[in-house]
Amino acid sequence: MSVRKLTASLLTALAVAGAANLAKAQDSKLADPFEFDPDFHWFEPVYDADLQDVTAKKRASSGWFATYDRLHLYGTGPETSEPGIDENRIDSGWGHRYELGYMLPGDDHGWLFNWTSTQVGAYHIFRQERLNRFIDPEDGPENTQPPFGDALLPEEGNNYGYNYRFYDIVDTQNHLEFDSYELNKTWRMDPLHYGGIIEPFVGLRWMRISDVNSFMDYQSTDEALPLTGPNFEDAELLTVTGAYTENECIGPQLGFRIFRARERYVFSTDFRVFCGANFQQTFSQKAEELTIYDGAGQGSAVERIIRSSTEPVYSTNEEFYIGFDVRAELGYQLTRMVQVRGGFQLIDVAQGVWRGGDGSMVDAGDDDQNLLMVGLTAGISVNH
Repeated sequence: MSVRKLTASLLTALAVAGAANLAKAQDSKLADPFEFDPDFHWFEPVYDADLQDVTAKKRASSGWFATYDRLHLYGTGPETSEPGIDENRIDSGWGHRYELGYMLPGDDHGWLFNWTSTQVGAYHIFRQERLNRFIDPEDGPENTQPPFGDALLPEEGNNYGYNYRFYDIVDTQNHLEFDSYELNKTWRMDPLHYGGIIEPFVGLRWMRISDVNSFMDYQSTDEALPLTGPNFEDAELLTVTGAYTENECIGPQLGFRIFRARERYVFSTDFRVFCGANFQQTFSQKAEELTIYDGAGQGSAVERIIRSSTEPVYSTNEEFYIGFDVRAELGYQLTRMVQVRGGFQLIDVAQGVWRGGDGSMVDAGDDDQNLLMVGLTAGISVNH
């Protein structure tokens, strides 16, 4: 056979093989994580007989899935230098938890993003009536700005929505805002002999823990709360002193999720352990508002309002933190793709959290203390 004929035969064979592979590739469906199928069948009914024939792996989430949970967590208070403060006391709080994940069909691995946000607070509130008590808009200075004009400036009139003037005096030593962001690489193991499935994961966790330690003080020229000054006879002074602390915690985490489906019910447990570096910053500041009147009693006009504040005092620190996060939930398969659930969650940052400030203007707080939050959850899960 000549070289020309041999070359022509090889090219013909390669062309036939390429056409066959192309046809095969067109017939096969590649896994595309960005594929969007509008037919979700969210509310398609599901029956007990259908679930009995479904294997454990088929009951697990596949492709895109998302969850939302409403959190009712209680949080511990700060450790400060003020005597009589019980850091073991827990106060109520509310929050949210969102999860978005993707499990690659057939390969049993994927990704999971989690955002947990909650707020805990305990406040002592006292409503203090202002020195002039009530302002009749018709008695105030005229302001003829269009379109209709205002009888008083907002800070000189009655409180919005009320027919009198007051300050809400608020003190708190346990105001906490907690935000946690996670990105995890997940794997799905083969079902255990009793039908349970374990999904280990490893990832990165960033937590932002904000703490407020704040006090308000009210004084006036009234006899009950004496205030004296050289340039006025009738006045009141509101003083706000606070320490505001930020904890930026970032580091690795690892954990696992184990769940088991039985008829319409799904039992699940999540466990995470995390550690890393906490970059801390706190600043303290005092602000004052002095209101001077032309007299005392109902209807007295505001002559002047003087506001001032001190320069903030900053302090920084770094600590090593470690903790764990555990969840237990019971879900009920409502439709083919929708599951409602309720459960329990505990988050414990065992060390490395700064709360209460550095003592510049309020009682000092420990920069290496723990934070515990525990409570109930309720939510919904959608699997695509």
